[in-house]
Amino acid sequence: MGIGTTMLFHCDYVLASKTALFSTPFSNFGLVPEGASSLLMPRMMGHQRAFAMLVMGRTMSADDARVAGFVNTVVAPGHAEVEAHKVAREICALPADAVATSRRLIRLPPEDVTRRIEQENHLFSERMRSKEAIAAFKAFMARPKY
Repeated sequence: MGIGTTMLFHCDYVLASKTALFSTPFSNFGLVPEGASSLLMPRMMGHQRAFAMLVMGRTMSADDARVAGFVNTVVAPGHAEVEAHKVAREICALPADAVATSRRLIRLPPEDVTRRIEQENHLFSERMRSKEAIAAFKAFMARPKY
């Protein structure tokens, strides 16, 4: 999802470099959201922010992603891995069964995600064959290479 991002995921805890940018340019390519992002992003960051990203293709900075609840911590460039190890050690110091059970409890019921992924995959594959998507991909591939 990122554009030139430095972002590390660990046990549902997201660290991002101050310079990270997040983008989901589905509509820009004539496509629709996939990977249950149309279900998960509105739940995570609210309808308006999800619309701006998923439909309008707006880019979100690391700081804005933190405010939106998409990122837990924003760190200085080059420090994401060190900070991720600190978080990992903190999590590993907790009782493993309690962490695993709690993680399962706070996640969405898998049937909601599975159903949404199936819906999105169907629509995404339809859009991949659309005139708009084909034109967008041709334009993307024909752009000057620097």
